Amino acid sequence: MFGISFEELLVLAVLTLILFGPEKMMEYAAKAGRLVAKARRMSEELVRQVRQAGSEYVEPLQELRQDLLAPLAPPDNRPSPPPSPYPEMHYCPRCGAKQEAVFTFCPQCGGRLK
Repeated sequence: MFGISFEELLVLAVLTLILFGPEKMMEYAAKAGRLVAKARRMSEELVRQVRQAGSEYVEPLQELRQDLLAPLAPPDNRPSPPPSPYPEMHYCPRCGAKQEAVFTFCPQCGGRLK
């Protein structure tokens, strides 16, 4: 947490307790909590405003992207790839052996493949 180890945090807490006393320490802890909550609210509000301001630019950018990428798209009439010379392989669910897809039963354990 903030580059402070647990031991250093413990020493700081003890020093704060000695310097300010238990009554003032609770008061300062409450003030610090309110400050952190206020900072969190301000951060969330800033993020909301940035997202709201950026949302009006998203649609024009997407249209521009489509216009730029349209000429780069491959044609629809391209040839299909040739069939693979290798047989399609499956694994036996029982023993895990690798088998060709044409088999119904595993040659090693006899389990049903399909």
